[in-house]
Amino acid sequence: MSTPRIGMVLPSLNTIAEDDFRTFCPVPYHVHRIRLRKEAGRVTTESLMRAYLEATEEAELAADMGPDAIVFNCTGASVAFGGDCDARLARRMTERLGIPATNTMVAIKAALAALRAENILHICPFTGEFSQIERESLIASGFTVKSTVSLGFLDAKAAALMEPGQIAESVRGRIDDSIGAVLLSCANVRAFEAADALESAIGRPVVTSNQAVLWAVLRAAGWTGEISGAGGLFHADR
Repeated sequence: MSTPRIGMVLPSLNTIAEDDFRTFCPVPYHVHRIRLRKEAGRVTTESLMRAYLEATEEAELAADMGPDAIVFNCTGASVAFGGDCDARLARRMTERLGIPATNTMVAIKAALAALRAENILHICPFTGEFSQIERESLIASGFTVKSTVSLGFLDAKAAALMEPGQIAESVRGRIDDSIGAVLLSCANVRAFEAADALESAIGRPVVTSNQAVLWAVLRAAGWTGEISGAGGLFHADR
């Protein structure tokens, strides 16, 4: 089999996901950006809904270069309409593009299932209105979310400035015997860099948005394998 090629559609303000792919992605990839508009200087639920609605058409531009699979990578936008909207978006993109397509929350759920994650500590960098939508989506899909933590950021670019060590520390201080796994959501934080060492330190599976996205889109494109330093998710099939 020839080396697959993948595509990723990103919000216009994201500064982290491409860095993560440069570090960890083992195959050629291409990125297309979708405008994520701000209102009064911040991203709102309405902004995320608009990105959700535009994702399929925007993904067609990335699909023009012939990837084997494509992903829309924005955690908040992928669940912006609640319910099973993430799964519906993945199906719509797959049908419209004619290739396997996924999105961040679909990828996260698949990753958590592969790791048999239970009693999840879910940490979202933004305020409660955003973390609650993510939490409800996880619970509706059958996951047990033991605790949801909102770090309170209003600006995604500010959240992107957190160092991996800071992200890891936000987890360590909240781990107890009731927690079975950790989800670090958002494609615009440096959580992927922290995942492997954090797993070793706390002895529990850790899933991050960009890690799950990379894993899921590679699988969709037919690539399976281990990636050094990318966390236990890339050993889940072994």
